[in-house]
Amino acid sequence: MSAPPPEHPPGPFDALRDPRAIADTTIAPIAFVIVYTITKEVNVAAAVAVGIGVVMFVERLVRRKSVVNALGGLFGIALAAFIAVRSGNAEDFFWPKVAQQGGLFVIFAGSVVIRRPLTGYIVSTLYRADPEWQKIPEVRRVMTEYTLIWAGLFLLRALVFLTGILAGEVEFLGVASLAMGLPAFGALLFFGYRWVPKRLAQLGAPDPRHPEPAA
Repeated sequence: MSAPPPEHPPGPFDALRDPRAIADTTIAPIAFVIVYTITKEVNVAAAVAVGIGVVMFVERLVRRKSVVNALGGLFGIALAAFIAVRSGNAEDFFWPKVAQQGGLFVIFAGSVVIRRPLTGYIVSTLYRADPEWQKIPEVRRVMTEYTLIWAGLFLLRALVFLTGILAGEVEFLGVASLAMGLPAFGALLFFGYRWVPKRLAQLGAPDPRHPEPAA
């Protein structure tokens, strides 16, 4: 009996295989900005955003798909809408994004501080690498560098959203939400897919995509 063919290593966009997961977190904020720009009514824009979140959640239930992203997105949208309606300022809709991105920055940067770079765990899981792989000093160094790059993106997002909120620039916040969402996320994934193996090879560390066969 022949051995099964080797599994193809995951590519840089495997995390993006479910386009609905992206839609769950981006469509509603963009819709909020568009509706507010047209109507100048915070309540109307908030209602549309929440409505979209509910529709996406129900649609996933009907199709019996994972509702984790939709549920988290719906909660975030509802919270953002509540804050905006309560204050009467459309830009306040984006405060949860500041908190979210700031929290991610703390988590990623904190993992570096305690010498457990988070991207090491992610890459190790993605490629089913040996648990000891990420403990190799050279590997930890590369994963520390890559984790800091991600932390930098999250910090940049938080600062951009904070700046837009304080300036009251709702349209700017909408553009930033779109541009710094999927495009930035995908670009950094692709960068890591290309850069991490080269950096590992430069330091003489094993590549998790091509583990050495057991003796």
